[in-house]
Amino acid sequence: MSKIFRKIRYTFIEKDKTGKYLKYAIGEIILVVIGILIALQINNWNEERKIRKTEINTLKELRIALHKSGANLQQLVDNNSRWQSYNIKIKDYLENKKPYEESLDICFGTYFWSGKAQLTTAAYSHLKNEGLDLITNQNLREEIIYVFEDYFGQIKNEHEQWEKDYLSAILYPEHVQLFKKYFPDSTNVFYDEYAKPIDYEELLNNQKFINIIAENISLRRYSMTFKSNLISKIDSLNTSIDKEIGLLSN
Repeated sequence: MSKIFRKIRYTFIEKDKTGKYLKYAIGEIILVVIGILIALQINNWNEERKIRKTEINTLKELRIALHKSGANLQQLVDNNSRWQSYNIKIKDYLENKKPYEESLDICFGTYFWSGKAQLTTAAYSHLKNEGLDLITNQNLREEIIYVFEDYFGQIKNEHEQWEKDYLSAILYPEHVQLFKKYFPDSTNVFYDEYAKPIDYEELLNNQKFINIIAENISLRRYSMTFKSNLISKIDSLNTSIDKEIGLLSN
Protein backbone atom coordinates (compact mmCIF):
# COMPACT_ATOMS: atom_id res chain seq x y z
CA MET A 1 0.00 0.00 0.00
CA SER A 2 2.82 2.40 0.90
CA LYS A 3 4.45 1.75 -2.52
CA ILE A 4 1.22 2.77 -4.29
CA PHE A 5 1.00 6.03 -2.32
CA ARG A 6 4.70 6.73 -3.01
CA LYS A 7 4.25 6.16 -6.74
CA ILE A 8 1.26 8.50 -6.91
CA ARG A 9 3.19 11.13 -4.97
CA TYR A 10 6.13 10.98 -7.37
CA THR A 11 3.80 11.24 -10.37
CA PHE A 12 2.25 14.48 -9.10
CA ILE A 13 5.65 16.01 -8.32
CA GLU A 14 7.20 15.10 -11.71
CA LYS A 15 4.28 16.63 -13.62
CA ASP A 16 4.41 19.79 -11.46
CA LYS A 17 0.86 19.34 -10.33
CA THR A 18 1.44 20.90 -6.88
CA GLY A 19 -2.19 21.78 -6.19
CA LYS A 20 -3.38 18.29 -6.87
CA TYR A 21 -0.48 16.93 -4.81
CA LEU A 22 -1.44 19.04 -1.81
CA LYS A 23 -5.00 17.80 -2.03
CA TYR A 24 -3.70 14.27 -2.31
CA ALA A 25 -1.33 14.75 0.65
CA ILE A 26 -4.15 16.08 2.80
CA GLY A 27 -6.30 13.12 1.80
CA GLU A 28 -3.48 10.75 2.63
CA ILE A 29 -3.10 12.33 6.09
CA ILE A 30 -6.83 12.04 6.69
CA LEU A 31 -6.74 8.37 5.71
CA VAL A 32 -3.83 7.74 8.09
CA VAL A 33 -5.64 9.52 10.93
CA ILE A 34 -8.83 7.57 10.24
CA GLY A 35 -6.80 4.34 10.25
CA ILE A 36 -5.25 5.25 13.60
CA LEU A 37 -8.65 6.13 15.08
CA ILE A 38 -10.14 2.84 13.85
CA ALA A 39 -7.20 0.92 15.34
CA LEU A 40 -7.62 2.73 18.66
CA GLN A 41 -11.35 2.04 18.66
CA ILE A 42 -10.78 -1.66 17.97
CA ASN A 43 -8.23 -1.73 20.78
CA ASN A 44 -10.72 -0.03 23.12
CA TRP A 45 -13.39 -2.58 22.16
CA ASN A 46 -10.99 -5.42 22.92
CA GLU A 47 -10.05 -3.91 26.28
CA GLU A 48 -13.69 -3.33 27.14
CA ARG A 49 -14.50 -6.94 26.27
CA LYS A 50 -11.68 -8.11 28.55
CA ILE A 51 -12.96 -5.94 31.41
CA ARG A 52 -16.53 -7.18 30.93
CA LYS A 53 -15.29 -10.78 30.87
CA THR A 54 -13.41 -10.15 34.13
CA GLU A 55 -16.53 -8.60 35.65
CA ILE A 56 -18.67 -11.57 34.62
CA ASN A 57 -16.14 -14.06 36.05
CA THR A 58 -15.95 -12.06 39.29
CA LEU A 59 -19.74 -12.03 39.60
CA LYS A 60 -19.82 -15.79 39.04
CA GLU A 61 -17.23 -16.29 41.80
CA LEU A 62 -19.23 -14.05 44.14
CA ARG A 63 -22.36 -16.05 43.35
CA ILE A 64 -20.61 -19.31 44.27
CA ALA A 65 -19.26 -17.78 47.49
CA LEU A 66 -22.70 -16.49 48.46
CA HIS A 67 -24.31 -19.86 47.74
CA LYS A 68 -21.79 -21.63 50.00
CA SER A 69 -22.23 -19.06 52.76
CA GLY A 70 -26.02 -19.28 52.51
CA ALA A 71 -25.95 -23.08 52.77
CA ASN A 72 -23.73 -22.90 55.86
CA LEU A 73 -25.97 -20.29 57.46
CA GLN A 74 -29.03 -22.45 56.85
CA GLN A 75 -27.32 -25.36 58.57
CA LEU A 76 -26.56 -23.08 61.52
CA VAL A 77 -30.18 -21.96 61.70
CA ASP A 78 -31.30 -25.59 61.73
CA ASN A 79 -28.80 -26.47 64.48
CA ASN A 80 -29.75 -23.43 66.53
CA SER A 81 -33.39 -24.39 66.23
CA ARG A 82 -32.60 -27.77 67.77
CA TRP A 83 -30.44 -26.25 70.53
CA GLN A 84 -33.15 -23.68 71.15
CA SER A 85 -35.67 -26.45 71.76
CA TYR A 86 -33.35 -27.86 74.45
CA ASN A 87 -33.25 -24.50 76.23
CA ILE A 88 -37.01 -24.14 76.05
CA LYS A 89 -37.49 -27.63 77.48
CA ILE A 90 -35.06 -26.96 80.35
CA LYS A 91 -36.78 -23.68 81.17
CA ASP A 92 -40.19 -25.34 81.19
CA TYR A 93 -39.05 -28.13 83.54
CA LEU A 94 -37.24 -25.84 85.97
CA GLU A 95 -39.81 -23.07 86.16
CA ASN A 96 -42.70 -25.52 86.55
CA LYS A 97 -40.80 -27.76 88.98
CA LYS A 98 -41.32 -30.83 86.82
CA PRO A 99 -39.62 -34.07 87.92
CA TYR A 100 -36.37 -35.12 86.33
CA GLU A 101 -36.52 -37.29 83.19
CA GLU A 102 -33.62 -38.92 81.39
CA SER A 103 -34.69 -37.18 78.16
CA LEU A 104 -33.39 -33.97 79.75
CA ASP A 105 -29.80 -35.21 79.61
CA ILE A 106 -29.33 -34.40 75.95
CA CYS A 107 -30.70 -30.93 76.70
CA PHE A 108 -28.35 -30.40 79.62
CA GLY A 109 -25.39 -31.60 77.55
CA THR A 110 -25.97 -29.39 74.54
CA TYR A 111 -28.08 -26.34 75.46
CA PHE A 112 -25.05 -24.01 75.36
CA TRP A 113 -23.68 -25.14 72.00
CA SER A 114 -23.06 -22.65 69.24
CA GLY A 115 -21.82 -22.96 65.69
CA LYS A 116 -19.44 -20.74 63.78
CA ALA A 117 -20.56 -19.48 60.39
CA GLN A 118 -18.17 -20.55 57.65
CA LEU A 119 -18.54 -17.51 55.42
CA THR A 120 -16.78 -17.65 52.05
CA THR A 121 -15.20 -14.26 51.41
CA ALA A 122 -12.16 -14.90 49.17
CA ALA A 123 -13.96 -13.74 46.02
CA TYR A 124 -14.99 -10.49 47.68
CA SER A 125 -11.46 -9.90 48.99
CA HIS A 126 -10.16 -10.40 45.46
CA LEU A 127 -12.73 -7.90 44.16
CA LYS A 128 -11.59 -5.34 46.73
CA ASN A 129 -7.97 -5.81 45.64
CA GLU A 130 -8.89 -5.41 41.98
CA GLY A 131 -11.13 -2.42 42.70
CA LEU A 132 -14.80 -2.38 43.60
CA ASP A 133 -15.50 -0.22 40.55
CA LEU A 134 -15.04 -3.36 38.45
CA ILE A 135 -18.76 -3.91 39.17
CA THR A 136 -20.26 -1.33 36.83
CA ASN A 137 -23.81 -1.54 38.17
CA GLN A 138 -23.72 0.86 41.12
CA ASN A 139 -26.81 -0.54 42.86
CA LEU A 140 -25.47 -4.08 42.61
CA ARG A 141 -22.04 -2.95 43.80
CA GLU A 142 -23.54 -1.29 46.87
CA GLU A 143 -25.64 -4.38 47.61
CA ILE A 144 -22.56 -6.62 47.43
CA ILE A 145 -20.61 -4.33 49.76
CA TYR A 146 -23.51 -4.20 52.21
CA VAL A 147 -23.80 -7.99 52.46
CA PHE A 148 -20.07 -8.73 52.76
CA GLU A 149 -19.06 -5.79 54.92
CA ASP A 150 -22.08 -5.19 57.15
CA TYR A 151 -24.00 -8.48 57.42
CA PHE A 152 -20.95 -10.77 57.36
CA GLY A 153 -19.16 -8.46 59.79
CA GLN A 154 -22.03 -8.67 62.27
CA ILE A 155 -22.03 -12.47 62.04
CA LYS A 156 -18.32 -12.54 62.91
CA ASN A 157 -18.74 -10.13 65.82
CA GLU A 158 -21.74 -12.08 67.13
CA HIS A 159 -19.78 -15.34 67.23
CA GLU A 160 -16.79 -13.73 68.94
CA GLN A 161 -19.04 -12.14 71.56
CA TRP A 162 -20.83 -15.45 72.20
CA GLU A 163 -17.62 -17.46 72.42
CA LYS A 164 -15.45 -15.04 74.41
CA ASP A 165 -17.74 -12.78 76.41
CA TYR A 166 -20.65 -15.07 77.16
CA LEU A 167 -19.81 -18.76 76.80
CA SER A 168 -16.31 -18.69 78.27
CA ALA A 169 -16.81 -16.03 80.92
CA ILE A 170 -20.36 -16.65 82.13
CA LEU A 171 -22.10 -19.78 80.93
CA TYR A 172 -19.52 -22.57 80.88
CA PRO A 173 -18.05 -21.89 84.37
CA GLU A 174 -21.58 -22.22 85.76
CA HIS A 175 -22.30 -25.31 83.68
CA VAL A 176 -19.35 -27.41 84.92
CA GLN A 177 -20.43 -26.84 88.51
CA LEU A 178 -23.96 -28.05 87.90
CA PHE A 179 -23.61 -30.98 85.47
CA LYS A 180 -21.55 -34.06 84.82
CA LYS A 181 -21.02 -35.08 81.21
CA TYR A 182 -21.38 -38.70 80.14
CA PHE A 183 -21.30 -40.63 76.86
CA PRO A 184 -23.94 -43.27 76.06
CA ASP A 185 -22.90 -46.00 73.65
CA SER A 186 -25.13 -44.51 70.97
CA THR A 187 -23.74 -40.98 71.33
CA ASN A 188 -22.54 -39.14 68.26
CA VAL A 189 -20.12 -36.65 69.81
CA PHE A 190 -20.23 -34.52 66.66
CA TYR A 191 -23.98 -34.10 66.93
CA ASP A 192 -25.06 -33.79 70.58
CA GLU A 193 -23.71 -34.51 74.05
CA TYR A 194 -25.26 -35.68 77.31
CA ALA A 195 -24.99 -34.44 80.89
CA LYS A 196 -26.74 -35.23 84.18
CA PRO A 197 -27.44 -32.65 86.87
CA ILE A 198 -25.25 -33.14 89.93
CA ASP A 199 -28.29 -32.23 92.05
CA TYR A 200 -31.55 -31.80 90.13
CA GLU A 201 -33.55 -30.69 93.19
CA GLU A 202 -31.07 -27.92 93.81
CA LEU A 203 -31.16 -27.01 90.13
CA LEU A 204 -34.93 -26.47 90.32
CA ASN A 205 -34.31 -23.57 92.70
CA ASN A 206 -31.21 -22.17 90.98
CA GLN A 207 -32.56 -18.84 89.73
CA LYS A 208 -29.19 -17.84 88.30
CA PHE A 209 -29.17 -20.86 85.99
CA ILE A 210 -32.82 -20.28 85.04
CA ASN A 211 -31.87 -16.71 84.11
CA ILE A 212 -28.99 -18.01 81.99
CA ILE A 213 -31.36 -20.32 80.13
CA ALA A 214 -33.75 -17.41 79.50
CA GLU A 215 -30.82 -15.38 78.18
CA ASN A 216 -29.83 -18.26 75.89
CA ILE A 217 -33.33 -18.37 74.45
CA SER A 218 -33.33 -14.63 73.79
CA LEU A 219 -29.87 -14.64 72.17
CA ARG A 220 -30.65 -17.64 69.99
CA ARG A 221 -33.93 -16.12 68.86
CA TYR A 222 -32.09 -13.01 67.69
CA SER A 223 -29.31 -15.05 66.10
CA MET A 224 -31.72 -17.26 64.13
CA THR A 225 -33.75 -14.26 62.96
CA PHE A 226 -30.65 -12.39 61.85
CA LYS A 227 -29.23 -15.38 59.98
CA SER A 228 -32.58 -16.11 58.34
CA ASN A 229 -32.77 -12.50 57.16
CA LEU A 230 -29.24 -12.76 55.81
CA ILE A 231 -30.12 -15.94 53.91
CA SER A 232 -33.02 -14.07 52.27
CA LYS A 233 -30.66 -11.18 51.49
CA ILE A 234 -28.17 -13.59 49.92
CA ASP A 235 -30.89 -15.17 47.77
CA SER A 236 -31.98 -11.71 46.60
CA LEU A 237 -28.39 -10.68 45.85
CA ASN A 238 -27.76 -13.86 43.85
CA THR A 239 -30.88 -13.12 41.79
CA SER A 240 -29.50 -9.64 41.05
CA ILE A 241 -26.13 -11.12 40.14
CA ASP A 242 -27.74 -13.63 37.77
CA LYS A 243 -29.62 -10.80 36.07
CA GLU A 244 -26.46 -8.70 35.70
CA ILE A 245 -24.47 -11.63 34.27
CA GLY A 246 -27.22 -12.08 31.68
CA LEU A 247 -27.09 -8.40 30.69
CA LEU A 248 -23.30 -8.35 30.46
CA SER A 249 -23.22 -11.55 28.42
CA ASN A 250 -25.45 -10.16 25.65
